[in-house]
Amino acid sequence: MIARIDTASACVWMLLMALGLIAVSSATLHLANTQINPYVLKHVFFMIVAAIVFIGVVQTPLDVFNRFHKIFYLLTLLLSILVLVPWIGLEAGGGRRWIDLKVATLQVSELARLLIPLFVAGRIAANREALMTRTGGVIKLIFLVGIVLGLIFLQPDFGSVVLIGMVTIGMLFLAGVRMRDLVLMGALGLPVFGYFLYERRNRLAAYLDTWAHASDEGYQLSQSLIAFGRGEFTGQGLGDGVQKVLYLPTPHNDFIFSVIVEEVGFVGGAFVLAVLLGLVFRCFWIGKKALESKHDFAGYVCYGAGLMLGLQSFIHIGVAMGALPTKGLTLPFLSYGGNSLIVSSALVALVCRAHIEMTQPKLPKV
Repeated sequence: MIARIDTASACVWMLLMALGLIAVSSATLHLANTQINPYVLKHVFFMIVAAIVFIGVVQTPLDVFNRFHKIFYLLTLLLSILVLVPWIGLEAGGGRRWIDLKVATLQVSELARLLIPLFVAGRIAANREALMTRTGGVIKLIFLVGIVLGLIFLQPDFGSVVLIGMVTIGMLFLAGVRMRDLVLMGALGLPVFGYFLYERRNRLAAYLDTWAHASDEGYQLSQSLIAFGRGEFTGQGLGDGVQKVLYLPTPHNDFIFSVIVEEVGFVGGAFVLAVLLGLVFRCFWIGKKALESKHDFAGYVCYGAGLMLGLQSFIHIGVAMGALPTKGLTLPFLSYGGNSLIVSSALVALVCRAHIEMTQPKLPKV
């Protein structure tokens, strides 16, 4: 099986895992009270779990995921409801987004980033002709995904709502759904978008005029922009960043890219971006080849994985640069956090499995 795996995707995945360990080590250096950094230890543990998940997914035929895609939707729906129950969901930072599993915490919106694309890929593979010719089929699929997104919105986690919603629309577009149906779905979502803009008007004002709000709503973004300015072309040196120590909130999560650019400059930031883009384009390439070889579910899974990793990276980096309003999204593979790392690794593993089945069509199904 290892000999048939997509070498390019696997190597980029391992490179990003290594870069993530370095980035987390540097971003949390000032937080460690002992000689052994507890954040690094936890991140190494997350890497081991992610590697185990990666191997497990690669070894599992995609037909298994396709067969259970409806179950994945129901599981996501159930967890999205349970996390809102006060004695089940954990509340932190003004949101209720985690379920305590005793040995670890499960962030439901992160799991949804894996399971919803699998569900959408399954529905497209099973009903592609109907989706391309009937508005009702598109409305039904969007409605089902919208229920989950509505529950995630209540946590609240608007960043994940936007991300999963964009990935769903992107997958439908790549599947050949009529543009008029997609425009109709977008029009139906305008009231929700308008409500969000009203609720987040202070944050939007800070985005439009960051320095006028540098002491309140624009604080995170202003400190991130300072980190970019300090980084210049080659950076201050790995581990020598200042913004992460006293100024930049959650430097190891939502603003890890700012820390990277401050310490290794434009060169380092461009390298990280190039590696992520390489992985995304590889996902799309394998997806295109899978569809050409009549592996429909595999193709749409690859498209979903590429969209998820690409859009999440785009939003994270866009927020750090001030190109997008502030949202709490991690940078795949590089931010600290087990849920994000495991889900991102599983997405790459699905792409690797698609490549295996595409190049070895006679593999037995389970």
